[in-house]
Amino acid sequence: MIKYYTNRELSRKLEINLARWKRWSREFLPPDPLGGMQSGYARQYTPDSVFTVFLGGYLVAYMKFTIPETKQILKDLHGWLVDNGFYFLDKGDSKTSDIINNVICRYIIYIYENNLSVEHLDFYYKTRGIISDRPVDYKGCQVREELYVETMIKQPDKKATGPDTIKVKMLNITGVRNKLLERLGLNR
Repeated sequence: MIKYYTNRELSRKLEINLARWKRWSREFLPPDPLGGMQSGYARQYTPDSVFTVFLGGYLVAYMKFTIPETKQILKDLHGWLVDNGFYFLDKGDSKTSDIINNVICRYIIYIYENNLSVEHLDFYYKTRGIISDRPVDYKGCQVREELYVETMIKQPDKKATGPDTIKVKMLNITGVRNKLLERLGLNR
């Protein structure tokens, strides 16, 4: 049975201002087929739509992307998020083997932004699936040893002139999902 959520319920559980939550949902989801301001029906959210709005809001509020940038990032990452199990109902065809997916404990997404022009949004992404992260002693110094798998989502635009034109932001996507699950009281 699918659990549906209301705006007020989500605002309370996620500790997000109701007006802000509604604005994010209007920005990051398609129009509600049943509702509207005049219809009398309140929008209901599936766990997948909650994740989309929550992630979009996180990108805007904490990572300081603009609304158009966030829409582009959500669009670019959607297939990868589906394929790697970040959505609850929508399941895709993972390109990473199930064996690897079963040993990955968390994912980090590096968001690269090329500043080609003001009106042209160009992002590409590197995902890092961390398998192991442990402290080790190396020649008397405490360091960390990390095993991971990396994949690229989109490739950098060939017009990029060099490292000066690129900004990189790191998104702990597993942490964002886990925070959402915790606040909703859902078990993964």
